[in-house]
Amino acid sequence: MATTCLNCGSPLQNQFCPRCGQKAEVHRLNLHNLREEIYYIFGQFQESFFKTTEQLIVRPGTLCKNYLDGKRKRYHKPISFLLIWMAAFILIFQAALYLTDFPSTNTATPFTFDVKFSSIISKYRSIIEVLTIPFLAFISWLIMARPRLNYVEVLTAFFYLTSFLFILLCAQFIIALLFDINFRTNNFDLATRGIYAAWLLYAGYNFYKHYNIRFMVPRLVLSLIIGGFIYFNLIKLIVELMIIWHIS
Repeated sequence: MATTCLNCGSPLQNQFCPRCGQKAEVHRLNLHNLREEIYYIFGQFQESFFKTTEQLIVRPGTLCKNYLDGKRKRYHKPISFLLIWMAAFILIFQAALYLTDFPSTNTATPFTFDVKFSSIISKYRSIIEVLTIPFLAFISWLIMARPRLNYVEVLTAFFYLTSFLFILLCAQFIIALLFDINFRTNNFDLATRGIYAAWLLYAGYNFYKHYNIRFMVPRLVLSLIIGGFIYFNLIKLIVELMIIWHIS
């Protein structure tokens, strides 16, 4: 056995380095090591990812509260969690486009966009949704969270909350594919926004009830109304800029 750590050079006293934690005995790499590493990665991923997904759907406020309180080992990190679900949505959406040939019947209403806007939103939804997160988190922090939470803590919670939108979209598109439902309609978009808004109300209540906020329910409703207004108009602005910059 080596007397100094091969990783950091510190003197060894037992089976692990007291400074960096590496094992004292380090063998040459072989297939067994690779199998162990792959098993470890997927085992850890599966445990934290699916647990986080379940908790987010059923008890989103508890998930966010626990993570902010430092109970982080059991949960998937919020940004990577969001990116995974965004990637899943992109794959499912592209599959839906490839496997179907539905006509777009979207029309502009106070809560929906026309065909051109809807097409751009669908194509760049992941980027557009990410761009809205800081603004929506700021509204929630301003109306609900301050001074009990800082802005970054609320922003972190919104990475989780936005992940649910992509989970919902994945489920919707899978259902649309299975039952041959046209997903290029106002009704499909309204269903997404309606379900997500109702879930956000539940998630907000489930989260902020832990902080003893005065007039919590009226403030939560106000936050959702203002946030929804800003969200809709922010998306409209982003798409208009994309059209101006010939990104479509």
